[in-house]
Parts: sequence; C-alpha cells; structure tokens
Amino acid sequence: VETAFFLPALTSNDDGSVTIEFTLPDTLTTWQFKSLAHDASLRSGTLLDTAVAAKDLMVEPVVPRFLREGDVVEIPVKVGNRSTGTLAGKVRLELFDARTGDSRQSLLETPAEQPFELAAGQSKPVVFRVRVADGTETLRYLATGSAGRAADGEEAFLPVLSRRVLVDESVPITLRGPGTRTVTVQRLADSKDLPSIASQSLVVQAASNPAWYAVLALPSIAEPTDESVETLFTRLYANSWAGHIARSDERIAAVFEQWRNPPPGQKPLESPLEKNSELMQTLLAETPWVREAVDEREARHRIGLLFDANRAADEQASALRRLEGMRAGDGGWPWFPGGRTCTPVTLSILAGFGRLRAAGVDLDIQPALATLPWLDGQFVEWWNEAKKRGKGEPTIDSGVALALYARSFFTADMPPQGEAAAAIDSWRNNARMTWMKVDARRSQGHLAIALARSGDRETALSIIDSLRQRAVDADVKPGNETDSWQGMWWRDPHPAWWQWAAAPIETQGVMIEAFDEVAGDREAVEALQVWLLSQKRTSRWRGNRATADAIGALLGRGADLLASTELVTVDVGGETLKPGNDDAPRAEAGTGFIETRFTRREIEPRMGTVTLARKEKGLAFGGVHWQYLDDIANLPAVGRAELAIDKQLFVKRQTKAGPELVAVDGTTRVEVGDELVVRLVVTSDRDYEFLELFDHRPSLTEPVDVLSGWRWADGAGWYLAVRDASTQLFFERLPRGTHVFEYSLRAAHRGTASSGFASIRSRYAPEFSAHSSSVGLEVE
Repeated sequence: VETAFFLPALTSNDDGSVTIEFTLPDTLTTWQFKSLAHDASLRSGTLLDTAVAAKDLMVEPVVPRFLREGDVVEIPVKVGNRSTGTLAGKVRLELFDARTGDSRQSLLETPAEQPFELAAGQSKPVVFRVRVADGTETLRYLATGSAGRAADGEEAFLPVLSRRVLVDESVPITLRGPGTRTVTVQRLADSKDLPSIASQSLVVQAASNPAWYAVLALPSIAEPTDESVETLFTRLYANSWAGHIARSDERIAAVFEQWRNPPPGQKPLESPLEKNSELMQTLLAETPWVREAVDEREARHRIGLLFDANRAADEQASALRRLEGMRAGDGGWPWFPGGRTCTPVTLSILAGFGRLRAAGVDLDIQPALATLPWLDGQFVEWWNEAKKRGKGEPTIDSGVALALYARSFFTADMPPQGEAAAAIDSWRNNARMTWMKVDARRSQGHLAIALARSGDRETALSIIDSLRQRAVDADVKPGNETDSWQGMWWRDPHPAWWQWAAAPIETQGVMIEAFDEVAGDREAVEALQVWLLSQKRTSRWRGNRATADAIGALLGRGADLLASTELVTVDVGGETLKPGNDDAPRAEAGTGFIETRFTRREIEPRMGTVTLARKEKGLAFGGVHWQYLDDIANLPAVGRAELAIDKQLFVKRQTKAGPELVAVDGTTRVEVGDELVVRLVVTSDRDYEFLELFDHRPSLTEPVDVLSGWRWADGAGWYLAVRDASTQLFFERLPRGTHVFEYSLRAAHRGTASSGFASIRSRYAPEFSAHSSSVGLEVE
C-alpha cells in the first residue's frame, strides 16, 4: 500500500477555508484522503474523502493476456479527458518485435494513428484491429496519445503463442504371456499424409514384471504413521514378507543388491510421479503432489534396508512383543493402546496372521492363538443376540463372515469347543442358507473360504460360480484380451467411506484367495491379479490395510510372480530391440523396466506400430508416447475406453425460464461481455490417481474465477490453477465413470480465435492420456 504523508503549516483565510497542496507518488489512481485539524483549544475535526490522481489526457490500452498465431483481435485503447476543456488529438498504436525491436506495424489492419475529440470528463475507446501472422513472436506495444500540450502513453509486452502446439498421444499396452500384443498410434502411422505434423519424440516403455511393484510398496507400510495397533501389525506384516522374500531366492537377493547399488547411469526406484517428467504439461513442482512424490521416493530408497534379512527378523520380533503388550484384558486388541477391544481390528489382525502362515511365511502365531478364546466367546454372544431378535432366520453380516474366515485359519491348531462349536456350526448353517443375501462380495468370498475349509465345498463352489457370473471379463482367455483389458473384476458401486467390507483393493485380495483355494482356477487368479496390478499402475493402493492385502494376494497366491527373469522383446516398426544388446536400453532390476527413445528425424510412420512379446507366462505393462507439433485448430480428438475427454463451449443466455446454455458453433452469436461456459467431460473405465487436466483458453476471453484453489463437486475434488493462457485441474483421485467439470469465461475482445484443446493425463501412468478437439470462437 502506497502512502503520501504531509505535515504542512496551514493558515485559513477569512472565512476559515484551507487550501491544501501536496505531491502524490507517481501513481494514477484513486487515493483515500484522511486529515485531522485542531485549534489552540484542542478542538478537532476529521475529514475522510477520496482524491483522484489523473493526467489531463489518459491513454489506457486494454490488451488480452496473450495472443496466438492466426488470431484476429480488436484492441481498444481507452482515451480519457480529465481536463476542464475539450481535447482534440490523435492516438497511435505501435507494435514491435520484443526480441529484435523491429517494427511489426504490418499486423495492424486499421490505421496506426486515429483522431479523437473529447469533451471535458468524456472518454471513449479507439479500436485497433490486429491479425497475428505466423512466425510472430512476443510483441512490445506502445500506445500514445497527444492533444496540444497534453500527452500520455503506455508500453508493455504482449505474449504471442505459436499456433503449432506440442501434442502428446499415448497408448497403453497390457500383455499376458506367452504371446504378443500389438498397438498402433494411428495418427503417427498416418503422419506421412499429414504435412502439418512435425514429430518431436517417440518413447516406448515396458515393464517385464510389474509384480515387483508390489514389493516396492512394502516400505510404505513398514514405516509407522501413527500409534494404532493396526499400524503396528502392518509393520509386522511388511517385515515378515520382506524377510520371507529376502530368504526365498538368491536371484531375488541379487535384485535387492542392485536396488541398493544401481549400475552407473541408472536411477531405479524413483516415484512414478517423478518419472516421465518430459511427457507432462506441468512440472511436478507446480502440482499439489510434490510431497507425495518425495515421500514415495524416500520410501523406495529405504527398500534395501527393509530387505535385510537380519533386520527384518529383529523388526518382526520387536513388533510381536509390542503387539502382545497392547492386548486388552479380554484377549482382543484395541484400536489404540489402552482402549477397549475393537472387533474389526482384532479380526483383521487374526486374518493377517493366518494369511502369512498360509503363504509360507515363518512367523510365531501364538499371539493369534491367544485371541481365539475371545473370538469363540463372540460367536456365542452374536448367535444368542440373533436368536433373541427372532423375526425368522438371521442374516449373516460382514462382521460374522470375517470372523468365520479368520477362525478357519486356526481350526486345526485349536478346534472350538462346547457352546462355541455349536455357535460356529449355527453360523455356518446360516451362511449356507443366506449367503446370497450378503451384499458385500468380500464377505461372500470370506464365506466361500470358511465353508470350504469346514468341508462344505458344494456351497463354497456355488458362491464362486455366482461371483464368476457377475464378473467382468471372467471368460476372457489368454491371447483374446482387448487393449483396454484390465483382467477380471466387478462393476461394484463406489463404496462410502464407512463401508469397510466393500473396499475394492481388499475385496479383490479376497477374490484371489477364494478362486485360488476353493476353485483352484489358476487362469482366474491370474486375471484377478492383473486387475490388482492395473490399479497399482494408475494409482496407489490406498491405505496400509489395502496395501497389505494386495501384497499378500499377489505374492502369496497363484504362481510365483517374482520368479520370472525373462525380459519382453520390443518391436518398433518392424525393428526388434532386445534388452541386453549394445543398442538397447539397460533394464531396471526386478521390474525389468526399459525405455527406448527416438527423436525428430529418427521417427517414421512405420514406428506407429509397436509390439511386445514374451515366451513365458506372466504379465507385462508398456506404453507408447508420441509427441508432435501440429496446428491447434486442426487437432482431432483422441481418446480410448481407458480415458477420454470432450471439450464443449457454451454461451450463457438469460431467458424467462432462467439461464440457458447455447452451444457455440459457426452460427452462434457471441458478443463482448457474454459469459462463456467451458464444459469438460471426462470418461474412464478405471479409477485414477494424480490426473492432470490441461485446457487451453481462447485469447479473446478472461477467466471469471481467477483464484486458484481446491474445488469440490459430484463426489470429486480437484485443485484449480488459473494461468494466463490455460486453466489446469489436478485430481488426486478420480473414480471411474463419467465426470463433468465446468468453468466460466468472459468474452473480453472482438475477433476470432481458437479455443484450443483440453488434454488429460495420468502422472502415475502417462500411457493413459487423451485430448479433445479444438473449438473455434468468434466474438462480435
């Protein structure tokens, strides 16, 4: 805030009036005038008023935030007469190349100098029409006006953007071996007939064994995030798996050694948020996710320490001692130390002990066995309460289903006795009759496993058959997958935060266990694991419990996913690149991640076809990323089932029935001052995290909402960033489905311009991206 302070010695005239003269700082604006006057008797008075600092002639050009090659825009120069008499003169607009200083007056379609005549206190705009030619760089403009001795002017820079914009097109690849998978970047394959396209880079990536990303997730649950008992158990879970993996195979130990000491020139274990920075519209530092990237990178860098077998054994023993010390008096575990027994936490810990032992992890299960008397008592209590309620046959709920599942791990160690045995049998009989009424698939999976372990395979297989019939892509055989294939999954509604039994990652873990143990269906297990890894591909597994269950389902069930060392072969346009050759990139240890790059003249249309191949069974992920320059006005929309975006432009009209949106097309009349609504429609067939949406704005408009910050609507939250030439939306999480986002612009200048296109990309997995076409805009 600027301040003009004066302390003059003032003398009033005969009628008591005082004339005050002072000099203001060199700022033409409206000032708040505050004064205090007093006399010798200390009588005082104050005056609050405004003072306008202005020149007799004021010249104020109203320029856009930016221009783009090909735009036609009218720039009004407001000329104001602040004097007490009439002013007549001329106003002039001059354009220069900001870099060289050369004149760019040829861009003006109106005379560079125009006359004006203004009465006292009057102002009016003088309009200059500019057509931005191709090759124009940032301009320096000088608007001047003169009328006799009165003169004014303004000089500043006006950014000019190229009509040729950098466009990213990416195609994901999912390969279930043995076999091949071929994808085509169609616009690259057709680029020979598209002279406006200039290829910049082509990046082909492949991860030969993405199951290792499950191992890389272990450090995230091995670190304490709070003092809860459940967090302590997830640390025990992570260290138990780490010790088991480290001791299971010398080849796996060699991978850990490479992670600890990577070869020269190789940077493994980066966060996915930090990889592929050159493919992003936005630097990571400009997103809201810097902290998440740093945390994930630091966790991955600690992985070498985590997989030290001796340390893992020490951590496991320490966690077991602490877990035993936190037990409540009745034998269960509280949520936090000192609290009462929390049933969901206790059942989750019991099930975790059981899954670890079933996977062959060496672990002392005595803490779990010591909890069984409490659980057996709960079965009796629950059954008695159910009988008291009467009203027909009790319907089993998710809590009882989880309890039956957890108890079934330890039947041979400690068979239930007496009332507990009778209550458990009653609940099993109830499950046989009412399992189809249980809403949560996770609970149906729990019941299938528990019943199979008790000897009732008939009912268990009926549950599995029902689950199979409701699954998506359950009948897809290897080699018949589509490009958007995600494995075997279910179209469940997105659960509310309190519906723990419907949590998707934990539910998929139970599905893997059920199809493996009950049905022995290895093909289904593999397809289920594909979905689980697909979720890790585009997002994090949310929460410690979800991560722990996912790791157990991937590493503890089905084939040994870490055993394969085969690297996929990559064929680009008929040329095969084999990792290990001198001309091929070095593969990252474990994951087998490789990346091949081509630039500009190396890129040919035939390279639009890319094939991944592997001889062994197993899953591989890949992606093709093509960057090219093209005219922003000619760009067609590119999207896939995995991710697509559509951009629509409307003008808001006020009618008797209320506001109405009219689509902007070649016949729509748009005038200066109209409110325009940009509608962005995003569709996806999977959940995403860390999505970036980048929308170009037309130069003739100004954003209505200029403040960046978080926004929420329709169950989604995003960070809105308003830039000079674009609007960006950052989504930390976006569920699958169709989402509509809108923001408003104000038509500020007459002319014609392209609205530009909108693009969306996963920062976690940049092979998932899409962009819209561009919309033309004419403002009258």
